[in-house]
Amino acid sequence: MQKIGRNDLCHCGSGKKYKNCHMDNETSNRGMNQAFIITGILVALLAIGIVGYYINDANSSTEAQGQGFTPSAPPSGEAPPGKVWSYEHGHWHDAF
Repeated sequence: MQKIGRNDLCHCGSGKKYKNCHMDNETSNRGMNQAFIITGILVALLAIGIVGYYINDANSSTEAQGQGFTPSAPPSGEAPPGKVWSYEHGHWHDAF
């Protein structure tokens, strides 16, 4: 189908030039359609990202449930001066 020129007669049969009859309506609708399509794509991507985040978060929390805390015992002997054993980290920390 050939594109209608702006100075050709309008396709609706009104006898007016296309630019004075339907040109504004069709070009503005094209812009609105593009805006709706872009908005729809962005909303879909946002939804996919949110769902992916929560699925990943749920998977990582179930993996962490089976892992318990196993404190490590301090090495044998006296503590170095000014140090305290950290059971959580498994090494010496400064006492102050």
